Amino acid sequence: MNRKDLSIKKQAPKRLEHVAFQPAKKGKLPKPLDKLSGTRLHATSLVNLGEGLCAVFVWKTAPVVEQRQLYGWLFQSVENGLLPLARMDYHPSHKNLHVILNCDRDLDLSNRGLPGCKEFALREVAIDPDNEHDRLHFIAIFCERFNIKLGEDTGLL
Repeated sequence: MNRKDLSIKKQAPKRLEHVAFQPAKKGKLPKPLDKLSGTRLHATSLVNLGEGLCAVFVWKTAPVVEQRQLYGWLFQSVENGLLPLARMDYHPSHKNLHVILNCDRDLDLSNRGLPGCKEFALREVAIDPDNEHDRLHFIAIFCERFNIKLGEDTGLL
């Protein structure tokens, strides 16, 4: 995928209407997230955004804030599964808020993560992933970055 293709996907109309975190269970999500499980992991289901795009959010809890994490994935549905377009991560211990983009790579990353893709640091934020309001703030930042409209009356903001 090149930058122009990624930009077209970013500009496509998308809307996130609802998110709900549940304990992550192996095999509940499609590849590349199908192996997520554990008592500390929570994930949303695959959320349809429209235009063949979907998202998943993952929250990792831990005893101390520095070990907690948040992830947001943006996927495109393709013939053989899901193509990851971007991932936004929050790691309070080292990288803070950053995004990884699938562009300028000649690899088919369908049903895979984003190995070797471009990574960009975003603004510093102070978020506690165990706080529901902060998780929703992370999702709002994700939606802002990828031009996703937040549904009205959903309580996301």
